Amino acid sequence: MTMIDAAPWITRRRRRFPPEAWAPLLCKATWDETHDVRTFLLAPVDGSRIDHDPGQFMTFQIDTPQGTVERCYTIASSASRDGGIEISVKRQAGAGSAHLHETLVPGATILAFGPSGRFGPVSWPGEKYTLIAAGTGITPILSMLRTAADRGIALDATLIHVSPTEADLIATQEIALLSRRLPHLTYVPIITRGPGASRPSAGLLNSLAPGLADSTVLCCGPQSFMEMVRAAARDAGVPPERYGEESFDFSSPEAEITPAADTPVRSISFARTGKTFECAETTTILSAVKAAGLPLPSSCARGMCGTCKIFKHSGEVTMAHEGGIRQREIDRGFILPCVSRPLTDIVLDC
Repeated sequence: MTMIDAAPWITRRRRRFPPEAWAPLLCKATWDETHDVRTFLLAPVDGSRIDHDPGQFMTFQIDTPQGTVERCYTIASSASRDGGIEISVKRQAGAGSAHLHETLVPGATILAFGPSGRFGPVSWPGEKYTLIAAGTGITPILSMLRTAADRGIALDATLIHVSPTEADLIATQEIALLSRRLPHLTYVPIITRGPGASRPSAGLLNSLAPGLADSTVLCCGPQSFMEMVRAAARDAGVPPERYGEESFDFSSPEAEITPAADTPVRSISFARTGKTFECAETTTILSAVKAAGLPLPSSCARGMCGTCKIFKHSGEVTMAHEGGIRQREIDRGFILPCVSRPLTDIVLDC
């Protein structure tokens, strides 16, 4: 009789994966969700555990023939499972996702940063939820459903998932199984192409979720889709404190303000390299870094992903972020250059 090694079945993960530093993850397995969406099971190389809240994301360094790029992907797996995380990535034009599909195979490693973000029930608590997603925007919501099922949480939610065709819907069979463990979950798929297709609209959302005004609304998808949902929720009477959204459509970063002739200009210095450059008070530090031709990892340019996070030795900035940095990190002196503008001369740890 052939004996099966028991080692893979034994959990010895106790040390925490460092959330504030780049560290390698090992690809343990992959599988296709649809014709263009693939899920990757990733685990820390050192056997540590990844602590995350349902709805959070991680930032990944992808080495492509065109150079290294950073991309953010939501953790789709349950927050109750510490043996690794799952990300589901749609193959799109561009170097990032296409390169992942081609090269991130079992046995390969990838550098990751995080988890980060404040999207989900931890940051947006509620008694009843309306969860609205388009395409792979369902991945943070899958983490919420899987976590609720694992922890026995009596989740009361309506899930509306918009996809082009039935073949593009992600995890439909699993959601059906989760519904048996989450009896107060209502799943409503919407198809936008072919027979029986519907066009997502405020009227349709209100008809599918009649209790919209009394629920906490969480939305994830492309910017134009979220703008429609946001307007529908506002018109239905959902207050801002009960509406949360997340998107990794970074095609439209915050517009820069053109400095006036009399705008104060500050000096930005890198402590370790000795590099110094100028930055107007109306310009983000990240934009000034790029204009000076200096390297600094970045991804979203909106204060969401945390990729550009850096320690500030001295100086004062104004910073309006969207969840990419924790308050305790701010208290320690970290900033996000992508959404920070200098009020004085600044010295950064770089």
